[in-house]
Amino acid sequence: MTSNKILYYRLHLTLLALIGVFLEVVKYGGHMFMYYTILSNLLVFLFMAYQVYLMMTQSEAIWASQKVLRSKAAVTMAIMITMVIYHILLAPIADDFWRVENILCHYLVPAMMFLDTFFFDKPRQYKWYDPFLWTGVPIVYCGLALFNGLVTKIPIKDAKDSPFPYFFINVTKYGWPYVLQMIAIICVVYVIGGYLLYAIKQINWSRKRVR
Repeated sequence: MTSNKILYYRLHLTLLALIGVFLEVVKYGGHMFMYYTILSNLLVFLFMAYQVYLMMTQSEAIWASQKVLRSKAAVTMAIMITMVIYHILLAPIADDFWRVENILCHYLVPAMMFLDTFFFDKPRQYKWYDPFLWTGVPIVYCGLALFNGLVTKIPIKDAKDSPFPYFFINVTKYGWPYVLQMIAIICVVYVIGGYLLYAIKQINWSRKRVR
């Protein structure tokens, strides 16, 4: 695929990520930034906007460099866990599943980000220890969410577990053993997912020319 077509795809992905975040915040309020879903979609928007900027102003050696692609993999994992956790833990209890912003943030943007990484990024760019580094994203978020739930206690409108954004980190209700167990499970799944991405990108999927 040509660079122009990749740029066109990434412009659409950037716009969809922005629309999803915009709709969530405008419709439901600024407290939506307390949710991992919104922050991970915002992260996709910011990173893809940056990569689009690089594509429009720099050579491929820059916008497809190992440094950029390793950082992009961290963003890909961050948004993919959004889809996985939502689909497994939260979608079954969601009261308003079929909302445009919900589908955008939890399914379409994650899927498009994964496909972008899978099809467009050069193979063999990651370090063997990168999946552990990528796990820092959900760990930092859990720390911030727990800090708000226990210390700052900023209320999250309409959240059943406010000031905690999600039930599985509600220490007050379920206790530390349960919450730490859930965080550990998420981290293990995250690392496993990271190594799956690592393995996938170790393979050069492009067809070899037949001479």
